[in-house]
Amino acid sequence: MSTIDHVVVLALENRSFDHMLGFLAHPDPAFDGLLTAEGYSNPGWNGGPAVVASPIAKRVLPVGPDHSHNAVMEQLAVVGSGAGRKATNTGFVASYERKGRGLVPPPYRGLLAPLLNLVAGRLGSSRMAANRGPLVMQCQPPAQVPVLSELAREYAVCTRWFCSVPGETWPNRNFLHAATSDGATDIELRFYANRTIFEVLEEAGCDWRIYHDDTPQVWAFPRLWDTPERHARWFPLADFARHVAEGSLPNYTFIEPNHRPPLHTLDHEPLVGVPDVSNNQHPENNLVSDAAYDGFVDDGDTDFARAEQLLAMVYEALRGNPALFEHTVLLVTYDEHGGLYDHVPPPCDVPAPGSGSTTPPERRLLRLAHALLRRSAAAFDFTMLGPRVPTVVISPLVPAGTVDARIHDHATVPATLRLLFAPDEVPLTARDAWAQRHPFHTVMTLDRPRSDLPDLSGYLPPKVGSADVSREAPGGRPETARVKPWVPEYYDAFMQLGRDVSQRLASVGEPEVVSPGPTPTVASAAQVSTEFALAAERHRRQHGGE
Repeated sequence: MSTIDHVVVLALENRSFDHMLGFLAHPDPAFDGLLTAEGYSNPGWNGGPAVVASPIAKRVLPVGPDHSHNAVMEQLAVVGSGAGRKATNTGFVASYERKGRGLVPPPYRGLLAPLLNLVAGRLGSSRMAANRGPLVMQCQPPAQVPVLSELAREYAVCTRWFCSVPGETWPNRNFLHAATSDGATDIELRFYANRTIFEVLEEAGCDWRIYHDDTPQVWAFPRLWDTPERHARWFPLADFARHVAEGSLPNYTFIEPNHRPPLHTLDHEPLVGVPDVSNNQHPENNLVSDAAYDGFVDDGDTDFARAEQLLAMVYEALRGNPALFEHTVLLVTYDEHGGLYDHVPPPCDVPAPGSGSTTPPERRLLRLAHALLRRSAAAFDFTMLGPRVPTVVISPLVPAGTVDARIHDHATVPATLRLLFAPDEVPLTARDAWAQRHPFHTVMTLDRPRSDLPDLSGYLPPKVGSADVSREAPGGRPETARVKPWVPEYYDAFMQLGRDVSQRLASVGEPEVVSPGPTPTVASAAQVSTEFALAAERHRRQHGGE
């Protein structure tokens, strides 16, 4: 087998395995989707008839599923305790119906809870959607995910890749980088000081880069951009294809999609900004109103479809440089299931990553405020994984139609990278040590690269080129008191992270930074992203980088 010089990881958002690949007709009977048996179902709402999984999902939804830790535990419907604990995966319909009816417990607690919950309730009142629980059992037909489906058939699909935490985006993305969430099961807005795989590789003499647009969640690890040399390793996503063509990939490349929501009414009337920027497939970037849902006509211009184009761009860039691709492995995964149905119960007997918070002193007050103000998640011991997520391992050395049925979670990413590039380094956490039993690169079993690689160039976005970094934030109608766009709740944390990053950059005198306003907005997050990219570009010029 050829040596592996480059690992590329693309992590998309909030889709379960069955939702994306459950109805894929895979050539290997070991593929564990929804075509292997009849009648995968969930109980209906409030004693209603059972709802059977079906391949009739649209690319949009009327309301985003709940994927908080408490909601995911309801969806998994765990029975038993201790060594006898087992998930049954029978609570998805009830959870989604509860969200649609506005019956999710209010997010805030404490003295200010009545006021804060009143505001939150009013903001959410336009997103009510009763009797929609069955939608969570509807899965994408393969024709609506042609790129992911083709890659899953033509390379290695992992049928037991579970998200690391039964919870939200941030803790699961943290596991991709640090093999721990530092005790978080839901989004905790703070900077994290956990040691990451990027630092492990750097200390072993290996290089890394992060490609992103807008506000990447990996900003939450400030040690990855706290020096000019590290800041210079961050690139606009549009530069990836050019770098591949030039053969200039590092040992490890992490790609984070654009999270910035399409700023629109629930019926997709653009209000602020560019309505076609996001490409992460988060359900809340793909919403229409309940009244518009049944008659919605998909014209292909959705965040969901743009994520397929992003995947095609990454794959085709690699396929276009055969000499580099022969020594590269691409992993495509999703950070968590997003509250969408999957039929396989996650393992309940995995090692916890370890205890102890690494929160810097200056962030502890913010973490305390989060704990005092926000509704608490149930206690969790981190010995149970979350639901399955779609994951594909792509390389010319992977036989077509490979099914990898070994148990993985997101800690498999740092574990594999460590084994490949820093084998003498100790695991980041106990979960990392457990995950190294099944590194994902071992599905590359061919002696020579294949010549029959699928051509997905027909799914490329209209234009792929180098980023034009400028100070201009997205255009469009200005935000005013008269017109307030609906912004998905999940993006609030990204906007606040952008403010925190801006403040930190300003404190060290980065000249590109404009003082952030008191209230984070989508426009201010876009501004920070531009400033961060400009600073990275300057650091590369000053330090001889690309």
